Amino acid sequence: MADSITVSADELAALEFFAGCPTASLVPLAALLSPLTAPPGQILMRQGEHADSFLLIGSGRASIVHAGAGGETVEVEVTPGLIVGEIALLRDAPRTATVTVTEPLSGWAGGREAIAALLDMPHMMDKLVRTARQRLATFVTPIPVSLRDGTVMHLRPVLPGDNERTVHGPVQFSSETFYRRFQTTRAPTATLMAYLFEVDYVDHFVWVLTDGAGMNSPIVADARYVREEDPTVAEVAFIVGDDYQGRGIGSFLMEAVSVAARSEGIRRFTARVLSDNLAMRAILDRYGAQWHRDDLGVVTTTFDVPLMRDLTLPAELYRDIVAAARQVIHAVG
Repeated sequence: MADSITVSADELAALEFFAGCPTASLVPLAALLSPLTAPPGQILMRQGEHADSFLLIGSGRASIVHAGAGGETVEVEVTPGLIVGEIALLRDAPRTATVTVTEPLSGWAGGREAIAALLDMPHMMDKLVRTARQRLATFVTPIPVSLRDGTVMHLRPVLPGDNERTVHGPVQFSSETFYRRFQTTRAPTATLMAYLFEVDYVDHFVWVLTDGAGMNSPIVADARYVREEDPTVAEVAFIVGDDYQGRGIGSFLMEAVSVAARSEGIRRFTARVLSDNLAMRAILDRYGAQWHRDDLGVVTTTFDVPLMRDLTLPAELYRDIVAAARQVIHAVG
């Protein structure tokens, strides 16, 4: 139920979603919001219905359930400090999921005027679009992939929680594997892990390969491109868990990330690799990599992003990968 009590900008400033925003900048938005409370079981939004509001969660929890076209469902939990319902308003489209309260919830509701005020705040458009893409990525159906030994893995876009799933998951990434990937003996910091897994999918796109189709299935590898100052050029990198190396995963991910990159206008890849990382160098050599010494023990290369005719992917798998990448990249116009 929504109340008519005045909303305080200080209350909004305490939310994780507005971290770094000056309280004064939240005053116009606060004037357009209404407090809301809801008991467990109450449905706040239904998939497919017309959207005219969004919700900022102050306390409590809710479940977001998305029903796919094939009958599959995806469920994620939203917690205090997050925004819900903004995707449909940004896309001017029907709701993408059903939101049901799971713990007594309080927060603030706003309509189209409030979302407009939110978008007028500095840097908030980029944050909203990034948040929307990350949430919509959870609705992408993982693509089954058969490795050369017959094992079936699943490919999907990276999700924000994958940093925790990678660090605390059952798949081992040894210090040597991390060293070859990051060229440092230090373990990746929390800041670096957030950068690696909480991406915008446009300038920084990541595929992960999982051992199982579920969202929480173990992550065995990832591959990414990070667009450079020239938007047609991106750096490429990938990492494979120790027990999964030597099974063609790196080669497959190189092709998968090439498909996503080329479909979005990237025409050249760069790479910076330890000179003794022969496995990665061998993969990139297949696509014309020419290596140049950059630093002690480090080599670099620039080469053309492979065309479809240069790839070994079956046509159907190629189309599935293109569709999944575009589903996230173009999720919000």
